[in-house]
Amino acid sequence: MSTPSTPHIPFVDVRHLTLQYKTTEHLVTATHDVSFHVEKGDRLILLGPSGCGKSTILKAIGGYMKPVGGSINLNGVEIKKPGSDRGMVFQEFDQLLPWKTALENIVFAIRETSQCSEVAAIQEARKWLKKVNLSKFENSYPHALSGGMKQRVAIARCLALKSKVILMDEPFASLDALTRQKMQEELFELWQETKFTMVFVTHSIDEAITLGTRIVMLSPHPGQVVAELNVDLSAYDSRNHPELIELKERISRILFKDQLDYVI
Repeated sequence: MSTPSTPHIPFVDVRHLTLQYKTTEHLVTATHDVSFHVEKGDRLILLGPSGCGKSTILKAIGGYMKPVGGSINLNGVEIKKPGSDRGMVFQEFDQLLPWKTALENIVFAIRETSQCSEVAAIQEARKWLKKVNLSKFENSYPHALSGGMKQRVAIARCLALKSKVILMDEPFASLDALTRQKMQEELFELWQETKFTMVFVTHSIDEAITLGTRIVMLSPHPGQVVAELNVDLSAYDSRNHPELIELKERISRILFKDQLDYVI
């Protein structure tokens, strides 16, 4: 007689998630009955138009919003509050403490969330600053860093905390086009080395295809899952490959059907 197999538990499991928030005049339903999962090592993209609830979902995974319906589990445990096991990188560049250097920002985060000694925290911080190519800027304050550099420090901080999943809310949206592309390439190279788990929010189809292993597409407000796709940019020898262009067009059709105001 065979032994029953153990049911698979997704690393991040979002089930029937409904999220609401209050404005001064209304109660807004940001998402309705959203379900998806993230496996360990996934680069999952939440893709959709502005206002579809992408960032709200990210806040809920981070533990900063309580669902009015459904649940979010991390490694089989329901998320009920923020924790260092979920690192967040925001679009804004002011997420670093301005009175601390790049190195001190990471050391402070490590020591606040662990029993690590000062010496060990400095060693760990330097290791991750090196991985994001900022060793020469460890003593620089945030005001002396470019937008891309600040985002690299924020990413290094998440990795130094050994976060189980990194939540990224359009972190490159405010960068110029060339810097944005470079940051995408560097993030992918960093993932290849460390295989961290990532949930990345964007409204750019091109960025979703560049960075994702899976794309979850959301409808306009209130956000609902309209489709999921597996992606593998390495399967194409050029960004102008006909199949890749068709994939972008397919995603656009799924998301917006007859609407023509969405920019690839």
